[in-house]
Amino acid sequence: MAVSVRVRIVGVTPINGAINEVARSMFEIGDKVVHPQHGVGQIVKLENREFERGDTRRYYEINIPGGSTVWVPVDLSNSGLRRLARKSELALCREILKSNPLPLMEDGRVRQSALVAHLKQGTIVAQCEVVRDLSAFVAHKPSYGTITSFLESMLRVLCQEWALVEGITISEAASEINSLIEKPG
Repeated sequence: MAVSVRVRIVGVTPINGAINEVARSMFEIGDKVVHPQHGVGQIVKLENREFERGDTRRYYEINIPGGSTVWVPVDLSNSGLRRLARKSELALCREILKSNPLPLMEDGRVRQSALVAHLKQGTIVAQCEVVRDLSAFVAHKPSYGTITSFLESMLRVLCQEWALVEGITISEAASEINSLIEKPG
């Protein structure tokens, strides 16, 4: 049973410009969410934490299957954290994965920065566009370290979500996604 922690405060002026972080919470304990780099997980707690000395913030604690925990600040709207896609959204994803890729920058740092910024839109559409474009980019380049690892990570996350939404195995999701990217005749 999910415990609701959503609070709406009306008519209260923030002190010293501070924003009430609880009022901005988009997720509740028990929600399944997707982190663009870490994958599908479940919110298990909302907690004030001090990861940097003197900077206490409210965080979502997200358990990722396999034993990982990710902490995402509640007030970080551009983290890319999002709800699971709906099954109906996968039809658009299939079209995106089959469509022609957009060209990526040759400069590795600029390319990586642009891809991460795109993922922070927090949609499965953005995830599919990154996978499509990056798959096409590495298909024409020698496979190497950082870019290959980034693509593998993005594919892993997409396959996890796809499998969960479709009710299939991760292997079946990977097979479908790869066939869409390859655009079989």
